[in-house]
Amino acid sequence: MYSFTGQVRFSETDETGHLSLTGLINYLQDCCLFQSEALGVGPDYLKEHHRLWLLSGWQIVIDRYPKMFEEITVGTIPYAFSGCLGWRNVMILDKEGSYMVRANCPWVYLNTDTGRPERPDSKEMAVYNIEEKIPMEYAPRKIKMPENLQKGNPIPVVQELIDSNHHVNNARYVEIAVDIIQEQLKQERGLPVKEIRVEYKSQARLGDILYPKTGQKDGWYYVSLEDSAGLGYASVALKL
Repeated sequence: MYSFTGQVRFSETDETGHLSLTGLINYLQDCCLFQSEALGVGPDYLKEHHRLWLLSGWQIVIDRYPKMFEEITVGTIPYAFSGCLGWRNVMILDKEGSYMVRANCPWVYLNTDTGRPERPDSKEMAVYNIEEKIPMEYAPRKIKMPENLQKGNPIPVVQELIDSNHHVNNARYVEIAVDIIQEQLKQERGLPVKEIRVEYKSQARLGDILYPKTGQKDGWYYVSLEDSAGLGYASVALKL
C-alpha cells in the first residue's frame, strides 16, 4: 500500500470541526496522484506521452469523519486492471490503523490525441503493485437513478469550480450535489453523509450550465447534473 500521513488542518474542516466532505475527497484523490508521481508515471509523464487517467467514479463509505488536528494516514491500493480501466481502493485510517473512510474508484486511461479510452501500456501497469482489495460492500459502477426526477435551478460553471485540467473539479460535483440536497432538506449545518456514489460522465467547463435533477429512493438522495440537452455530466447518490 502506498500511503502518506498528515494532520487535519483547521482550513480543511467544516462548521462541525471535522474534515469537510470536499476535503475528504481531495485527500483520497491526491493520494492516487501522489502514488503515480512517486512511481514515475504522474501527470507530467502522462502529458509528455499524450495520455491521461480520468477518474470515472467513486464509492466512498464514511465510518467517521476525522476531527480537526487528528493524525491520519491516507493510503491507496491498486487492485486490478481491466481493459482501459484501472481500479483502486483508497482509505483514511486513524493513528490506531482503523478505517475511518473506505473508497473504491475506477480510472479510465485516455489517449489525449484521439480523445478515446485505450488499454494502458504494459510497462505502465507493471510499475503498480497489485494487491488484494479491501473489505467493503462493492456497489455497481453505474448508478441507476430513480424515476420522476425533479428539475432544479440551473447552476453556471464559474472559475472557482475549475481545476488545472480546465474542467469542473471532481470533488466540486459532490459539493454541488450536497448543497442542493441540504437546501431541499432545509438543513443549516453540514449533511451527515455516510456513503457517496458518483458516476462521472462528461466534463463541464467554464461557461457551461449545470441543470440539476433530484430524487429520493430507499434512503438515498440522488442528483443528476446535466447539460441543456439532458446529457449527463455527473450522477451523485448520497446516503445520510
